[in-house]
Amino acid sequence: MEIAIVLLLAALIIHYPRKDGPAIIKRRDGGCPIIDVTFDGDREEEMMLDTGASQTIINKKTADNLKVKPIGEKHFVMASGKLEKMPIGYVNSIEAGGVKVDNIEVAILDSNKEIGLLGQNFFEKYDIIIQRDAIEFNKPSK
Repeated sequence: MEIAIVLLLAALIIHYPRKDGPAIIKRRDGGCPIIDVTFDGDREEEMMLDTGASQTIINKKTADNLKVKPIGEKHFVMASGKLEKMPIGYVNSIEAGGVKVDNIEVAILDSNKEIGLLGQNFFEKYDIIIQRDAIEFNKPSK
């Protein structure tokens, strides 16, 4: 009986990960950490934490799933130096590593293959510590 309870609790922890505490780094892509992010309280997706991105960017599939309505367009300078115009819209909320930002502006990448970028408009009010296997978002000390 005790083993069944332990297995059930382990399954619940794996299926319903904690939203507080550090964000666990699942892997890295080009040195950038990939973490799980929760949209609108219940939709989990992988995103790349990009300290060089001013804006959070989601792909078209994520935007469609979240029913994000484009409200305009902005120009962005990509890491390659190329200038790209992308539609922008708003997501009700994004959560990662104990941080939740409501009504956050996102750019929509015209691709379903690319992973989204968690940009500075998500974590700008926090001190970030990127460890080998986790990311901490801490309120700055005064």
